[in-house]
Amino acid sequence: MSTMLIIIIVLIFEYFYDDIKKFRQNEIIFKSYHSFQKLSGKSDYVINKIHLIFVTSVLLIGMIILTISSYISSLLYFVISLIMLSYTLRTNQYNKDIEELKIKLEFKKDNIDKNLLFNICPNLKQTRVKTNLNNLVIKNLFFNSSRNTFSILFLFILLGAPAAIAYKVLDCMIYSDEFKTTAKVKQELKKYLYYLDYVPIRLTSYTFSVVSNYDQVINKINNLKLSNNQYLSNIEFINQTGESVYDETAKESDQIVQVQNILSRTLIAWLGIIVLLAVTGIFI
Repeated sequence: MSTMLIIIIVLIFEYFYDDIKKFRQNEIIFKSYHSFQKLSGKSDYVINKIHLIFVTSVLLIGMIILTISSYISSLLYFVISLIMLSYTLRTNQYNKDIEELKIKLEFKKDNIDKNLLFNICPNLKQTRVKTNLNNLVIKNLFFNSSRNTFSILFLFILLGAPAAIAYKVLDCMIYSDEFKTTAKVKQELKKYLYYLDYVPIRLTSYTFSVVSNYDQVINKINNLKLSNNQYLSNIEFINQTGESVYDETAKESDQIVQVQNILSRTLIAWLGIIVLLAVTGIFI
């Protein structure tokens, strides 16, 4: 039951308290990483694997903290989990970024800062597409919503708040420009992100069929054209499925409204299942 309460409290709190963004700065991750780097020594193995070691350490330390807190007090365990999830689950924050894009597409279509587009869909930063970038961003809203919501929720439910924090750290390493690393390292990290995203992306995609047109979505899933690259195949899976639930011929601002409606209904469906599992005693 506490799992359900934590998720609902975080979503409600984030919805009404915009200033929570100030406490979600990635600077926290950067400073922690650099401190960890200094303490790790100069072993060749450690230097080559420092990113994965850091993510693993965040997961293990988070688990240790929650385990100890659960022995001390169930309330302390609840509060620490609440803080961890509040840092990682950015549903409403992301929705507000989408809302800003929608407004600009409605009134200033030809004067949209690319920084806004790439902030909403950081996986497109390396794209070479110079035309119809707005449409490409709209298609990628599905994948990036999963990054900010559904993958976080899945890992939180499966392994607890430390897993959600570890996922956010890995996500930050891959997508943040402030995190300086080589393209080779990012490619390696993306392989691990593929496994973390694999199940939540497919669960989210199949949920589209429940909250929209079942036959249309299932038909699309059965005819997906995915690349051989594992990381890209995840992105293509959810984005191509998402294409079947909104009208690409509508004007761009209306397309975003349709996408927002589908994602909102998908989140409600997830919450409904979480509540059901909590009531039946599967979650504590």
